[in-house]
Amino acid sequence: MRTVLLVIFTILVIPLYLVLQGACWRQREEVRRIAPAGYVMPASFGRVLAMGNRGLLSDYLFLKGMNFVGERFVTQEAMTEEDWRYFIAIIDRVTDLDPYFLDPYIMAEGILTWDAGKVAEANQLLEKGRKHRKNQWRIPFYMGFNYFYFLKDYAKGAEYIMEASRIAGSPPFLATLGGRLSYYGGKTRTGILFLKEIMAETKDPAFRAKMEIRLAAMERAASLEDLLEKFKKEKGRSPKSLNDLVAAGYLDRLPKEPYGGEWILLPSGRVFSTSRFVKNEKQH
Repeated sequence: MRTVLLVIFTILVIPLYLVLQGACWRQREEVRRIAPAGYVMPASFGRVLAMGNRGLLSDYLFLKGMNFVGERFVTQEAMTEEDWRYFIAIIDRVTDLDPYFLDPYIMAEGILTWDAGKVAEANQLLEKGRKHRKNQWRIPFYMGFNYFYFLKDYAKGAEYIMEASRIAGSPPFLATLGGRLSYYGGKTRTGILFLKEIMAETKDPAFRAKMEIRLAAMERAASLEDLLEKFKKEKGRSPKSLNDLVAAGYLDRLPKEPYGGEWILLPSGRVFSTSRFVKNEKQH
């Protein structure tokens, strides 16, 4: 008898539960549509209310922000523009209360740039971290990546990555990466000076050898660009190709490209290489 009652109860209750759950979620979505995401108190109030426990309040707000985004991820609810403003406000307050707290900056980089497309807002938060966490290379590195990858500002990206590479504990590859990006950004000579500075400080012979190749490529590209400018001034026209420099007697031959590629003249008048200044292991 109990088994029969249990079966009947299950048959009746489960459909009712599903119906009520669906209605609940529909009402919840409607509330979210018409209600604001939430209010975040100004940092000045938070400092007073924390009563000397800013770190604790900062941790609480950070967890609140993580739960806010995590809940929408689990329920597969799209973040609205208001939701993103609320989340940004939380992270902003967290870093106001504790500007040395690294996790919020990393979270902002991972979520605001890729998921929300709010690169400017992410960089604004990272700039705060850059001012307070001067020994943390990741922050200027993230900013450099954002400028290079998302904003296509190669020169600005190179500046931040160069800055990151100068911070103790940063990975060695940042030095050559900064130099390479500076070339993409039209800052060839800035990149050359940067690499020379790093080479003067490094004690690793293998790393130094890699930078010497990068430096040679950039110096030769800069030299070719100087000759192109000289050709233009003396001939009154731009050369059609780099071979015009040889034909006009400015060079006996084009310099060797250190990475094994071929020099090419871009429509902008800049000199580039088919190697993209990257070592081709098949050629070495």
